[in-house]
Amino acid sequence: MPLSDPGSGISHSSKRTLLVSDLSVLLVAVIWGSSYVVMQEVGESVPAASFLALRFLTALPVIILMSARTLPRLTRSEVTSGTFFGTLLFLILILETVGVKHTSAANAGFLITVSVVLIPLLERIISRRRQRAVVYGATVTALVGCGLLVLEGGFRPQPGDLIILGAALVRATQITLFGRRSGASRAQSLTNLTLVEFVVVCLLAGTLSGFTSVPVWDAAGSVSLENWLLICYLGVLGTSYAFFIQLRAARGSSSTRVGLILATEPLFAAVFAVAAAGEHIGLIQGTGGAMIVLAALVGRRFEGRPVGKPRPARPGNADEPSRTPSAEEATEGQGPVR
Repeated sequence: MPLSDPGSGISHSSKRTLLVSDLSVLLVAVIWGSSYVVMQEVGESVPAASFLALRFLTALPVIILMSARTLPRLTRSEVTSGTFFGTLLFLILILETVGVKHTSAANAGFLITVSVVLIPLLERIISRRRQRAVVYGATVTALVGCGLLVLEGGFRPQPGDLIILGAALVRATQITLFGRRSGASRAQSLTNLTLVEFVVVCLLAGTLSGFTSVPVWDAAGSVSLENWLLICYLGVLGTSYAFFIQLRAARGSSSTRVGLILATEPLFAAVFAVAAAGEHIGLIQGTGGAMIVLAALVGRRFEGRPVGKPRPARPGNADEPSRTPSAEEATEGQGPVR
């Protein structure tokens, strides 16, 4: 029988498992934090579409192995959903990849996190779902932080800042829409959905690259060894590994716990921006970034909590309260991909 902490009732082995899970998710936040500097580095010699196609080509073998048991049962609804959400994922990532080339890595890391606090607003508009006042307060705080970041250099924001904010808006929309179809999504294989999404991103990025000066088939032969290592780093660790860790962690603890840890990503983005890219973070930029991170943490903590008195249970099912799952609950394990 495993030993347990008399004060908590949690066994020491469970605590160790939870600690390992938390550290694994924290590693994902570190990897994602470094991704902006990596995208800037590779983006100097590889166009965004070709870079994205190559990145997902390296991610596909891992996700194919992960879905080996469920792939034979691939359904039409999984293909349809995966195609739709894969298209949205492509839009998010191509905007990120282009945007980070026209702003600082630190700004990109802070601004993409705004998606977390935009979700409650979109749920209010699309699903008519109310949140606690503190969640909307966090949204306002994040938007003020955005203003400090975007207008740090004056009243002419960098184009990359606006592009990254566009990516954040698309990502918030993606999660909100996924949450609206929570009943159907729970009947689908998450690994099958992800595989279809990855294939769609790869195909769309490859097709788009054909209209650029360096299509993916040319880029694959001209990319330097150093850039190939960076592409594989983002493809295998920043994409496939990140998905696997989020899925396992959310099943073992909760999506809220995972989300709170992942909200530290912009902090690591700032660290890598300063240490690896030689960027300087001024007082205004640092204040704006801190406000966004704080808002994301608060929003993650209180999002989905009941507003006012809880509704009575459904007749015939006294154990299950009557409420609509939040977007965060519906996408448990889904997680973003950087």
